[in-house]
Amino acid sequence: MKETGENCRTEIEKYRIETEKYRAEAEKYRAETEKYRAEYEESRAEGQAAFEKRQAEFAKSQAAFEKRMVDLDARIAATNDTVNGIGKSNGMFAEDIYYRTLWRKKEFAGIHFDDVSNSFGGIKKLPDGKRLQDQFDIVMLNDAAAAIIESKYRARKDDVKTLVEKKVNNFKILFSDYKDLKIYLGLAALAFEDDVVEEARKYGVGLLQQVGDAVEYATDWEVKAY
Repeated sequence: MKETGENCRTEIEKYRIETEKYRAEAEKYRAETEKYRAEYEESRAEGQAAFEKRQAEFAKSQAAFEKRMVDLDARIAATNDTVNGIGKSNGMFAEDIYYRTLWRKKEFAGIHFDDVSNSFGGIKKLPDGKRLQDQFDIVMLNDAAAAIIESKYRARKDDVKTLVEKKVNNFKILFSDYKDLKIYLGLAALAFEDDVVEEARKYGVGLLQQVGDAVEYATDWEVKAY
């Protein structure tokens, strides 16, 4: 019996030691878990702070970018206004030169005209309900013919097509009293792009250009009546 009691005490002590060992390991694990949790919370807080800082920096950068874009749009608009103003001024200058010359000579493409005007324009309601509006820089008239002269500071190839494909028809619609007249076309400019001459020759459009104080007529080809 004595030996049995000793064995029980031995087992109990062994169990107690193992329990203490497990308790110590559990406490160590708990302490490590708390440490990891604290480190995670600290890292998360730092990450959140860094994220919020980046967000604030981005918002600041975005605001600065939007301000630059607004400033850029304003500068572009101001530049466009300036360029458009220069273009309009140059166009009016060219029109005045050729109007004065044609008004004085009253001749274009070898044809004499009785009247010369720089205020031909109109608006008309069409059968489909739409309104047609157009303006013609210089118009020359006699009893049998009309000449439509468009003036440009710098003439381009498309200006010739606009005369042929748009201006003639619009003129006849807006001014029906003149629809049966022969229509001659001219393009006046202070400068011509390279392909304008060939395009004018192709469509039979006369060209006018200022050379010094005189206006020269590039009409060595036949100016076509439309």
